[in-house]
Parts: sequence; structure tokens; C-alpha cells
Amino acid sequence: MNRIRELREAKGISGTKLAEMLGISPQHLYDLEKGKRRLNETFINRLTEIFNVTSDYLLGKDIIVNKQKKYENDEATRLFARLSGLTPEGREKVLRELEWIEELERKRFLERKKKQNQEKN
Repeated sequence: MNRIRELREAKGISGTKLAEMLGISPQHLYDLEKGKRRLNETFINRLTEIFNVTSDYLLGKDIIVNKQKKYENDEATRLFARLSGLTPEGREKVLRELEWIEELERKRFLERKKKQNQEKN
């Protein structure tokens, strides 16, 4: 299973446009996305350039998205990799939850600050 369609949709590129960029028919691209045709080295290389991903990620063998893997253990990189695997709706849900958590953290910070000020007086 490859991630062509997922990456294409995440970038907002139509199937017709990506097919044009690759110099193939939309049907050929559809077959590649569905796994009905095998990706050759030329397509793999071109798609990794277009989407700035590793070939392993493109082919569904790796969860790390970015070509530069030196920060694999960094929490932000791992979070980004997981987010990129979600649908746009899933990413939107995560962002809403993150905003809620940030607001909660902000309120807690302000409450602690207020309590510290009260203790000083």
C-alpha cells in the first residue's frame, strides 16, 4: 500500500494535476494509487521530490515523513509524522483538541500566578 493519494490530497493537488506533473494519464495515476500498477524507480523518485518524503514513507514502510531523519526521536517530529497519516478531518480534530489543551494550560498558569500573588499579600 502506498501513500500517493493521501499525500496528494494533503497537498491539495488534484489527481489530474499530479498525473500531468508525472507525465501520465489520470487513469494510470489512479491505478498507481490503488496499487493496480507498480511504481517504478522514476515515479518513486519524482513523487518523493514532489511531496518531500522518503521513498519508504511513500511506499508505506516508514512513519517518518521528512527526508531529513536526524530528529527522529524528537517529539515534534514524531507528532508531525503521526498527524500526516491522518485524514484532513482527523488532523482538524487533533488541532481543536490541542487548542483546548493549550487554553486549559493557560488557565492553569493564570490560576497559579493568581494564587502566588495572593500568598505574597
